[in-house]
Amino acid sequence: MRSLHIIMPMAGEGTRFLKEGWTTPKPLIELKGIPLFVRAIRSVIMDDINLKYSFIVRQEHIDRYHINEYIKNKLPNAKVFSVLNTTRGAVETCLMAESAIDPNDSVIVMDCDLEFSSKAFLENIRQILAKPVDEVNGGLLVSFESDLPKYSYAEIDANNIVRRTAEKEVISNHALCGAYFFSSGKGFLKVAHQLLDNSIPNKSEFYVSLLYNYLLKNGETVKLCLMENYYSYGTPEELKRYM
Repeated sequence: MRSLHIIMPMAGEGTRFLKEGWTTPKPLIELKGIPLFVRAIRSVIMDDINLKYSFIVRQEHIDRYHINEYIKNKLPNAKVFSVLNTTRGAVETCLMAESAIDPNDSVIVMDCDLEFSSKAFLENIRQILAKPVDEVNGGLLVSFESDLPKYSYAEIDANNIVRRTAEKEVISNHALCGAYFFSSGKGFLKVAHQLLDNSIPNKSEFYVSLLYNYLLKNGETVKLCLMENYYSYGTPEELKRYM
């Protein structure tokens, strides 16, 4: 059984929370005694799977809030990387942890401000991890129903196979949860660099959802899984619903 590497980009400024008077960095905000980033990780933890962790945080959050120590206290084996400035998007942020990504592991890029349950997603991950890396490709997405343009979306066929993805464009009713699974580390790194290399200077935002179009263009398979429950804590208004 191969390992699953959870990569969590947490290097945003958290502007909306700052404007509402929150001083704690969003990943460390506790909901009923549990930090948001821990709640997110719990969505994909499986007892029989070996997990690795990489977090990318703002250096100012290390200096002011010791976020690295907080993470290490919860997950002693986690690796923490820092950035001085806001990046151009989550893909660029995730590549700060490139040195820690084993090409043979599977990778899941997760937002820190969500929580969900999906039996199909976890079962498909298990099946992929049970195969040698040379026998897998593509990845998995997990979705909920929406028609709001603030989300990313997947268009699928009758067999739940993804045809394309789009960011902030409603191309279906399958809105993507911020949990992006790649069957191999080498596959993730390949498409991440393709996205950066093909970007338009000063105009591109590097969204993880768009990486799947590169997987599809490479002839790989991406499957969409449905979820049973989904909770978003991305804004103060959303978080307050559950406090």
